[in-house]
Amino acid sequence: MKISPKAYSYIRFSTTEQTHGDSYRRQYELSLAYAELNGLILDESLTYKDLGVSAFDKSNVRDGQLGVFLKAVEAGLVPVGSFLLVESLDRISRATITDALEIFMAIVNRGITLVTLADGMEYSKEKINKQFTDIIISIAIMSRAHEESLIKSKRLKAAWISKRANIGKKKLTATAPGWLKISDDRTEYLVIEDKVKLVQDIFEWTKNGIGTGTITKRLNQENVPTFSLRASMWHDSYIQKILHNRAVLGEFQMHSELAGKRVPEGEPLLEYFPRIISDELFALAHSSRKSRLTHGAGRKGKGISNLFSGILRCGYCQGSMVYLNKQSAGPRGKLLVCANAKAGKNCMYIPWEYSYFEQSVLTYCQGLDLDSFLQPNVKAESETAELADKIVLMKASIDVIKNKELNIFSAVEDGAKYQQFEVRLNQLEQQRIQVEIELQSAQKRHELLLHAKVDIQKVRSNLDDFIQQMGQLSGDELYDVRSALSQQVKRIVSSIAMYPGSYIEKPAYLSALRAHLLEKGYTADEVTEHISTEYKFVANPKERFFTMVSPTGLIRVIHPSSDNPEVLNLAASGDDLAENLKQQVERVGTFIDNAKNLLRTKKLGYT
Repeated sequence: MKISPKAYSYIRFSTTEQTHGDSYRRQYELSLAYAELNGLILDESLTYKDLGVSAFDKSNVRDGQLGVFLKAVEAGLVPVGSFLLVESLDRISRATITDALEIFMAIVNRGITLVTLADGMEYSKEKINKQFTDIIISIAIMSRAHEESLIKSKRLKAAWISKRANIGKKKLTATAPGWLKISDDRTEYLVIEDKVKLVQDIFEWTKNGIGTGTITKRLNQENVPTFSLRASMWHDSYIQKILHNRAVLGEFQMHSELAGKRVPEGEPLLEYFPRIISDELFALAHSSRKSRLTHGAGRKGKGISNLFSGILRCGYCQGSMVYLNKQSAGPRGKLLVCANAKAGKNCMYIPWEYSYFEQSVLTYCQGLDLDSFLQPNVKAESETAELADKIVLMKASIDVIKNKELNIFSAVEDGAKYQQFEVRLNQLEQQRIQVEIELQSAQKRHELLLHAKVDIQKVRSNLDDFIQQMGQLSGDELYDVRSALSQQVKRIVSSIAMYPGSYIEKPAYLSALRAHLLEKGYTADEVTEHISTEYKFVANPKERFFTMVSPTGLIRVIHPSSDNPEVLNLAASGDDLAENLKQQVERVGTFIDNAKNLLRTKKLGYT
């Protein structure tokens, strides 16, 4: 008994909107009818579908189900002699003729008969070898399919260019962000007041250090309606989507498809949507999110126990300082200790009472010296100016490339053959995309530097308000205020190094120094006396201090009084970051472990 060959259906259409139309049903029914008429077994368990996938750029082969089918043939899952049923050859490929022919031959050379249901043509290796006109017919059909796709692509681009030119008269699309709706005449977007207020709250909460998880939970607990009728509850991902959507600034970014990927098309359109968030709030919210990712996210306990999580370091070993709750009353109940020392590693276990430390830091932040601590760095200002110039040049370069692209499109519209410009057009598109990526990076860096400049009076006002409110609130309100205060501190302080036992020389440095002096001819007693007289190697908590580094690289060395943590003695360094760090190392004694090597090169001044 002869076993009927197997047939497999390949169904493709290029846009997701066609899912709701007749394309899928038509292609499926044609496959079923052909299989029944020709005695084939239609294997419906392996129907290959590329729904909403383009054949113009070979996405259906590279990323889609047609590529999966070819791999299944190679693996033996689809037996030689099987039939692949498609509506027409343009379902297989709309790529350039050479690429389309490669895909066509890849199918038939694997022993598969390719059937086009619209015209009943069968293409197999045996038939093509006997009747070469079949291959000529297929080439003509695929060439026409590619030309049709080119014309369609060209018309779509021209339509977008036309829409963009008339943007003042009519909006490009009726689709709007969740907090807006389009007017009946499609000339403007209208704000939905309650939703705009919610988006503004989300940005304010984020700026103040509230994480997306906490925001999501808060909105769900308060039964706040989502922006989508299909979503019954809020999710972290949607909060993140809102925070990254530059439509809140009024921008609209057009996109195009390149190599199957969605990429930005040109510069964003400014003032396209109504602006609902200021540049400052947008930047601060993102700075806060970055700070949480860098310094550790997650709820910090009731009221946020440690305002400085993520920016504290041990001055002796450069490890992190951790908050330790001993569950007892009094200042010693909550401590800051070196994580390495706590774990028994190579550092000293010298605790610092958290409440005293918090008082000292907040006292400094409210003091008069804060103004000079936050002065802009000369190097940062220079980089800002250089980036501004670079951004202007890159925008000009993009305009030049766009004009060249438009000239090519105009030539094609006037009757020139697309093929003679295709390579050049692809080169220009790649160049433009590369420059646009570099421009985005430069703009982000420039924006970051601009927002590093601090409005000192505003900072003072915010700190005073937050500190005053802490003594009056509890529960979620206290959490919100301490979270906002934590973010405010982290915006003006990049890092804090703690020395809870005062200045102590590193044992490695003392060993290197001892060896160096002995090599120079000093006796062991003379070296011991010199080290015990000139250097500190025993902890003294009464002389403890910490150093703070500003975002622009300025450093302060702060010695709180042992009797009152709000009485501070300050020491300042210059405004050059590298020099600051060098001075801090020399003054505080956090020398690297190869101090012996440094001594030999006389960098510490010994002869």
